[in-house]
Amino acid sequence: MAHLRFGLAVNRLDRGSARLPALRTPADALKRLGRMVLWLVVAVLLLRGLASSFSTDPAPAVVQSAPKPMAVWPDDEARAFAADFARAYLTAPAVPLDRFAAPDLAASIAPSYADDERQSVGFASVARTAKLDDTHALVTVAAAVGGDTRYLAVPVARDVHGGVVVSDPPSFVAPPAHGLIETPTYEPVASNERAGIEDVTTRFLRAYLAGDAGDLAYLVPAGVRMGAVAQKYELLGISSLALAAPAKGDTREVWASARARDARTQAIYSMRYRLRLVRSDRWYVAAVNSSGGG
Repeated sequence: MAHLRFGLAVNRLDRGSARLPALRTPADALKRLGRMVLWLVVAVLLLRGLASSFSTDPAPAVVQSAPKPMAVWPDDEARAFAADFARAYLTAPAVPLDRFAAPDLAASIAPSYADDERQSVGFASVARTAKLDDTHALVTVAAAVGGDTRYLAVPVARDVHGGVVVSDPPSFVAPPAHGLIETPTYEPVASNERAGIEDVTTRFLRAYLAGDAGDLAYLVPAGVRMGAVAQKYELLGISSLALAAPAKGDTREVWASARARDARTQAIYSMRYRLRLVRSDRWYVAAVNSSGGG
């Protein structure tokens, strides 16, 4: 009996000891703490990586501003303003100039014409400009008055708001100097090509000057559309043919000097055309004065 009780007590002790935690040494505790610190570091790094990958903030960009274009002076508005002033200034009877200049200046520069004087301006175009400073310039206008062309230098100025005004009295100035150049010399058309080139050139210019687009279609290469002169002229003949450029393959650039008569006024004009000819089955005119549209 005593032996049985001792056995039961030992059995209960074994079951109780199974539920007790196992005893650990200080070395085991340090290892466990080290592993916890390592996992904590790994977790922090993973969280920072995820945060950076999901971030929507754009990277700062370096933006370089485009350089501000420099304004041209005198600009188109100032040029047109000067031409408009020249028309008014040269017109008789005199017209008010208040819209071009300050009242005092407008009154002092207004031309004085006889009561029966009549003078109109056929055209006015800018011949040249001279910049005086960033706000002042001289715009020279060529104006057709009667049978003459007059050159008027108009002082213009620009205010801080971009407005334009005539700032001083205008002045008549000299026309462009007469140019002197050497008379160019050209190579003749090859003798074995001259007959064919002269034939197509004559036929082409006759139709071109007469405004006959139907005949032109036969004389130009396939696919090329060529316009004809609107005012009708009669070709009187070709006076000379010469190469305008060295011969190249099946292409020839030629100068054709011609005389033509105005069908309405009977006036006779001497002219010279630069024609581009191409050869396939025969010679064709591909361009007039370097333009296929003629």
